[in-house]
Amino acid sequence: MRSPAQLLGPRNGVLKTGRRERGLHVALVISHLGQGGAERVICSLARRWAVGNEVSLLTVGSSAGDRYPLPPGVRRVALDLLRPSQNIAEGVLQASRRVVALRRALDLLRPDLVVSFLERTNILALLATTGTGVPVFVCERSDPRHDAIGRPWAALRRLLYPRAAGVVVQTERVGAWARAFCPRVHVIPNFVERPMQVAKPGIEHGPRRLLGLGRLAPEKGFDLLVRAFARVARSHPDWTLEILGEGKERAQLEALAGALGVRDRVSMPGSVVHPLPRLAAAHAFALPSRYEGFPNALLEAMACGLPVVAFDCQSGPREIIVHEQDGLLVRPGDIAEMALALDRLMGNAAERVRLGRNATEVTVRFAPETVLQRWSALLTGEELP
Repeated sequence: MRSPAQLLGPRNGVLKTGRRERGLHVALVISHLGQGGAERVICSLARRWAVGNEVSLLTVGSSAGDRYPLPPGVRRVALDLLRPSQNIAEGVLQASRRVVALRRALDLLRPDLVVSFLERTNILALLATTGTGVPVFVCERSDPRHDAIGRPWAALRRLLYPRAAGVVVQTERVGAWARAFCPRVHVIPNFVERPMQVAKPGIEHGPRRLLGLGRLAPEKGFDLLVRAFARVARSHPDWTLEILGEGKERAQLEALAGALGVRDRVSMPGSVVHPLPRLAAAHAFALPSRYEGFPNALLEAMACGLPVVAFDCQSGPREIIVHEQDGLLVRPGDIAEMALALDRLMGNAAERVRLGRNATEVTVRFAPETVLQRWSALLTGEELP
């Protein structure tokens, strides 16, 4: 297979304007565009790259559940093949149909390159482009050391990822995992935009809100956050906990809050497409994840000027938070230490203001221009200045 540089040439300027008349045709592939961090990121890339380039966005599923808008210039293709399988045989048949449909769609679109998100979709994209010579860049969006995808899929990942034009991960620690079996691994974090609204975490009296944001799923650790909040809730009667998101653990979390005596202090209003107003109205933010990729929720909370506390899981928070400078990191899964950190933030307005003010620096470290320049360098084979 030709390298991206051989196919595109070093001066084609993919994803940059003004260096080609039509730019390049980039096909973005993901399972669906429902609620989720990866889905938000891929739509943000589509929006940015559509300026001066041709962009197609393909999903294995239908477009009925799309949660994020795309600009008019982005071609939307939905294969509508995302149905659950009842057994292994049916799963193999479903996967085969998806590969064939994806190959046909890409043959019709004739993109210059493919950028695929999420493990199983990455595998489908690599199978669908076998023998075509089209460069495929696959992107891991979580921590694959913890995110089990099943033995057959894991084996296919080990077999196929080395064929990719590039494997994009979000942190150096996940990069070390990928380099054990992939020759072309690149670390590119998420970007965060400077928000139009900012929080005012320094309010000392009246109702105040601790915010969590993410899927109501085991890996997000909201059960740990509810337990930590319950330990300090009595000492801070003006504080409530709000968890934005939806998922299979809703009933368990509601029951847990009730059992711990804080059901009237914990709200779970569901998922929101645009969380910025809720972030700007909060006074502190907690990320209790058991494992992460590169959490958008944490980036956005810090960009809004919120003081944050997060479990120092193996990948993600430590690459974003500078401990004691712009946020607090606590030992993974340690409810008592999380409770102490919450107590510190909830009881000290000056500390919330200090950490929140420093937190906004993430909009410089992870500015869109900086991150997109790294993407552009990768996809063109150019060297960064």
